[in-house]
Amino acid sequence: MKNITYLYAALGLIVLTMASCEDTIEVDSGFEESQIVIDAWITDLPQDQTIIITQTQDYFDSRVPTPVTDAIVRVENGGETFEFDHTTDGNYVWPYDGRLIAEVGDVSTLTIEANGKTYTSTAVKNRVPEIDSISITFEESNGPFEEGIYGQAFARDFAGTGDAYWMRSYYNDTLLNKPSELNLIWDATFDPGSGLDGVYFIPPIRLGIMPTDDDGGTILYQPGDEVRVELWSISPLAFNFMSIAVEQATNGDNGIFALPLANTRGNIEAVGSEETVIGMFNVAAVSVAEETVE
Repeated sequence: MKNITYLYAALGLIVLTMASCEDTIEVDSGFEESQIVIDAWITDLPQDQTIIITQTQDYFDSRVPTPVTDAIVRVENGGETFEFDHTTDGNYVWPYDGRLIAEVGDVSTLTIEANGKTYTSTAVKNRVPEIDSISITFEESNGPFEEGIYGQAFARDFAGTGDAYWMRSYYNDTLLNKPSELNLIWDATFDPGSGLDGVYFIPPIRLGIMPTDDDGGTILYQPGDEVRVELWSISPLAFNFMSIAVEQATNGDNGIFALPLANTRGNIEAVGSEETVIGMFNVAAVSVAEETVE
């Protein structure tokens, strides 16, 4: 019993010592006024289309972003108007009725009336190549690659520079959306400076359909796994927007070389105002491929 009493006394002394060394540090994030965020990614997939509208909050605020629930949202193209109605949590939905909002080459206009202001943007629906195949192969241990089942998605970039794509992959119905899993493509590689054009996507992009763990390691496929790959056409502005967003999301990995945090501005403007609008409007053509691991 005496030993236990000494132990409690020692622990108490440690706690008091630690408490005496703690100071409260107030960090000024610079947050002054909430801004609107418009997440408007439209596709030609045969499904309901959703636009999400929320408000920004302080960096240190851990609450779910405040939804904007009373906006008027519409997309216009070629004389047709597509109305998006609020459902829940700032989600505005156009129920799919068999029509395409746009064809490749069409210019669509987004208009949103919210918070007493009007916000607008235009987007061209760009072309997208077909996904030729998803190759599932067993690979022996080789250098940094461990033995196991890997997958690659093969697609060939169009001839002519300036095509941008977003390869979105699903692993057993789960969208791979960690920052390290966002697979952005310029022509056939990662950025405009490569000079590659009109060829098959390079191997790191093809292998980018693989899921990763929290440490960035590759999760190998197992028999029975379902793989789905969607290739979206995106505008150069959307490519830049997503690239900066990925840099910001992985900024902490750079340690002392991390850049200051900043909101990523998109292509949406407030009519008659200098207000900064955060978000992106993109209309995508999509090609899809699916495969079951055997």
